[in-house]
Amino acid sequence: MRKKFLFGIFGIIVTGVLIMTFIGEETRDRFNPFIKEKDVFVLVKGEGIPDPDFPQRYMFKLNGVDESGETDEIKITSSVKNFPKESYLKAHVKGKYVYKYEIVSPENIPETAKEVLVKQ
Repeated sequence: MRKKFLFGIFGIIVTGVLIMTFIGEETRDRFNPFIKEKDVFVLVKGEGIPDPDFPQRYMFKLNGVDESGETDEIKITSSVKNFPKESYLKAHVKGKYVYKYEIVSPENIPETAKEVLVKQ
């Protein structure tokens, strides 16, 4: 009886690990309780490319900078191909998963984040 129970638990764990390897990184980050939510700032310089996962949407792969100056690549999808020239966006993220974003003025960006964005 005990061996069957342990074998069942082991099977559930292996199945969970296998499923997690095939799920995209953004989806894993969304449900991972150990990753903290934070706001990052990005500078959009170019136009988006068509998103292969969603027709009629455009994808922007950008380097996000948080308030402490740490950078991480994020993917923002939008129905518009172009943002206004040299747009600053504030994105609410959890790992690589983007919950929402908004266009912000340069005055609303922390100085440490702005310095890193300008250097890119």
